[in-house]
Amino acid sequence: MEIDRLSVAVRPRRDWEAMDLGFRLARACAGPLFVSFLAVLVPVTLLIALAMFSAPEYAPLVLWWLKPLLDRAPLHVLSRAVFGEVPTVRETLRALPKAAWNGLIASLTWRRIHSRRSFVLPVWQLEGQRGSSWRARVGILSRRAGGGATWLTIACLHLELALNIGFYGLLWLLLPQSIELDLRGVFTGAQPQWFEFVELAFYAAAVAIIEPFYVAAGFALYLNRRTLLEGWDLEIAFRRMAARLENREGRDAA
Repeated sequence: MEIDRLSVAVRPRRDWEAMDLGFRLARACAGPLFVSFLAVLVPVTLLIALAMFSAPEYAPLVLWWLKPLLDRAPLHVLSRAVFGEVPTVRETLRALPKAAWNGLIASLTWRRIHSRRSFVLPVWQLEGQRGSSWRARVGILSRRAGGGATWLTIACLHLELALNIGFYGLLWLLLPQSIELDLRGVFTGAQPQWFEFVELAFYAAAVAIIEPFYVAAGFALYLNRRTLLEGWDLEIAFRRMAARLENREGRDAA
């Protein structure tokens, strides 16, 4: 990794400070980040709705299960943005098949319920680790940042839930009284079938808002942990010192 090309300030941070850096990075490249994510999320959601047409009540669960696949797009954008090279949506979609493959089966099966999902994703996608090397690498990275990564997952899970509740409340406020009376069974499972697809749309909207920030914060935690382990801040400082010495010697020689 060419750490001297990093566009963010490289220094050791506390976990929550590193997450805040991730949120700021997400805001800095919000356009390509969210558009690239939507370019993957919307088609996947539509395919789920079509595939689960006969059992739409399970569609939000399927979308939740596929979130590790969806996360590959925002991580690709963020991993380029930290070097000042924000990819276009087309470039992200072209790179996605290769970026998504490594570790995908594990992340969708026995490692799907992972409390530090966004934190360990770069080990798969960016480092290309798998199997025992992946477990060893994640173990090293998690020694001081695992707790923060777990709390990040819990916090974003609750934010998604809060957004979903807000969407339901907004719908109840906007629906005419005649339709509202027909939806008294929303929380008892007696709602009409078309409302199942509304629930899928609500969940997809919550994912579209929260997930890119979740990936960005996990990625920033990953960068911060590597900074602490590999001394990136010291290496950059030494490189700058060496460059200044070379410039000074060049001026003296002239």
